[in-house]
Amino acid sequence: MEDPDQVNCLDVVLKVAERCNLGCPYCYYFFQENDLHKGSPAFMSEATARAVAVFLRRGVQEHRIAHLFIGLHGGEPTLLPKARFDQICTILSDALADVTTVHFGMQTNGTLLDDEWIELIAKHHVMVGVSIDGPPHIHDAARPDHRGRGSYDAAVRGLRLLQRAAADRRVPPTGVLCVANPAHSGAEVVRHLVEELGVRSFNLLLPRNGHDSDVWKPQARWISYFKEVVQYWSHASRTGKPIRIHLMTDLLLGMTSETAATRLDRRRSTRHSVMTITGQGVLGPDDNIMALDKALCRDDLTVHNTTLAELFATPLWRALVDAVDHPPERCARCEWYRTCRSGDLPNRYAQATGFANPSVFCETLDFLHTEMAKLVVQRDGGVERLAELLRTPPRSWARDYLGYTALPAVPPVDRPTKPFHLPIVK
Repeated sequence: MEDPDQVNCLDVVLKVAERCNLGCPYCYYFFQENDLHKGSPAFMSEATARAVAVFLRRGVQEHRIAHLFIGLHGGEPTLLPKARFDQICTILSDALADVTTVHFGMQTNGTLLDDEWIELIAKHHVMVGVSIDGPPHIHDAARPDHRGRGSYDAAVRGLRLLQRAAADRRVPPTGVLCVANPAHSGAEVVRHLVEELGVRSFNLLLPRNGHDSDVWKPQARWISYFKEVVQYWSHASRTGKPIRIHLMTDLLLGMTSETAATRLDRRRSTRHSVMTITGQGVLGPDDNIMALDKALCRDDLTVHNTTLAELFATPLWRALVDAVDHPPERCARCEWYRTCRSGDLPNRYAQATGFANPSVFCETLDFLHTEMAKLVVQRDGGVERLAELLRTPPRSWARDYLGYTALPAVPPVDRPTKPFHLPIVK
């Protein structure tokens, strides 16, 4: 079976609905500075969907994209009329199935899911993630509706529908996204997801904020939060069925073998390769990045007047490639660079210096890497082998990925010369 991590892939965030039935105060799309949805239609039209299909078909052929991951996004995608959802998925599948492998995903707040939605999800083989931020008192404060009412009960009702359908093998397994918040107990959050909701594969999201925000301060709070998460996760995984928290599990796997580390290289060095298409067909990078600064937003590039190659040639896209391949000096000399690769791009951004900065969560990431390395040593032994793996220069695909042939060459990164200081675990 072909491995998507070893071939050209592209992630597309498709804004099929640009309205939401919730009013989450941390939402980057509706309550941050750029209001990117203003002027967009509530729902993507059939005409725009067909234009998107033509644009993507040409792009995947020109760049030999073997796997196209289309995230049906919003706003809240289940606000979209069901007939329109079915129509958009059908248009994209019919236009692309003979030139690439299409993977549909959808991130939803879960509150509007019903049996008819389950049938549509099954029909189009959509991988669904539900956003749940913890037990009711945490979730309802973070994810209220527009009248201030909590959404926990409705979200869990939708999650249960998906879980039952997955158990019957009608839909793919359901994941959960949870926004980390150090104002609460990390252990309480993950315990609720695992023990109360039966979720054993999920991710904890760090805020997408960069250096121009204070959300990440102080780091001591974040480290304390994740210390609780690590303690619960490691104990629960040892005593029962393993729990996959992607933020940590990906690091752990990347420290276990060269094969896993190389796969992580691929993912880390192609993080820039996420394209957003709005309900009007406007093109841009990952909307987490666009929400950082008005300077990162353009509205003149659309599926009607731009090709994928032309989008990749824009100064902003080239700057993202450059940011991935040129780590800040402090990062390049860090012993965790192989598995961290400077953290997520949004967390590196500052209006004054662009992406030429370490992650605002550097201390928290250092803590997580150290804890994962301890677990590897405890489980497998051999700190010398771990040190050798982490010191191996990471492979990078960013410059050449999807045919960036016009981009300048990047000099190799100097590896650390300081002694490897991973604590020996007895």
